[in-house]
Amino acid sequence: MRRVLKEKVIFITGASSGIGRETALQCAREGMRVVVAARRETRLREVVDEIEAMGEQALAVRCDVGEDAPVKAAIEQTMQRFGRLDAVYANAGYGIFGQVDQTPEDAHRQIFEVNYFGTIRTINFALPHLRATRDGLKHILICSSAASEIGLPMFGPYSATKAAQDSIAGAMRAELRDQGIHVTSIHPVGTKTEFFAVAGDRSQEDALQHNAPDFFTQTAAHVARRIVAALRSPRAEVWPSFLSRLGLAGATALPELTAWVMKRHVRQLRRERDAAQRPSEAKPAIAEPANK
Repeated sequence: MRRVLKEKVIFITGASSGIGRETALQCAREGMRVVVAARRETRLREVVDEIEAMGEQALAVRCDVGEDAPVKAAIEQTMQRFGRLDAVYANAGYGIFGQVDQTPEDAHRQIFEVNYFGTIRTINFALPHLRATRDGLKHILICSSAASEIGLPMFGPYSATKAAQDSIAGAMRAELRDQGIHVTSIHPVGTKTEFFAVAGDRSQEDALQHNAPDFFTQTAAHVARRIVAALRSPRAEVWPSFLSRLGLAGATALPELTAWVMKRHVRQLRRERDAAQRPSEAKPAIAEPANK
């Protein structure tokens, strides 16, 4: 049964760019009231201006999901403005590039603080309002990743946070269903957003695009369309790339073959990194940023 989205309220974190931004715009095109949350207020204002230009309603709230107080305040502002909350999309997160054993412990803790605990904070502060809404969607969406199914070389800590998000989505899907609350995990592959650029800024090495070959990359708009489709017709998981889902199913079924392929992949990454560090050679370009 297709649900009516018009005039329903959705709260989206990490909405200043990438998949979060595109999801906000596409939800607004469906007539939804959209609350966009992120740290970059200027970018958020641009999203709100674009939504208002469509004749729809939106609210921008500055929010760092790495802390409790900003998330709580953002949800409270949502209720003050719209008086209800129908759906929440925990999308905020980032990646870091580098070997697991060479990643400082603080960096491990920080990425879990934002990607995993930021998701938990967003959901926990939103849940009382989702439960209370009448004739609402009552929908939780969590932006995991295709990396939730496999430890990506040089993106180990990031993959770990995505696997953790996938696990809580599965648990909550069963725990909350009797309350009429749907839980959907989103599993994009390499997406053309700011992901790789941000990963490069946070790491001591460039976040090369080779973990997302061209034939696997997608636009944020494509992922956002699949998210809106899941809001209309709830489903357990959204895989915007059928090829990635099929490939990862094979990787799970054949772990020894997967280990061999990943070993070769790491060697290739190291060769490219070493070539980039030679002064006589041009530095390889960072990928068009990808979000999840």
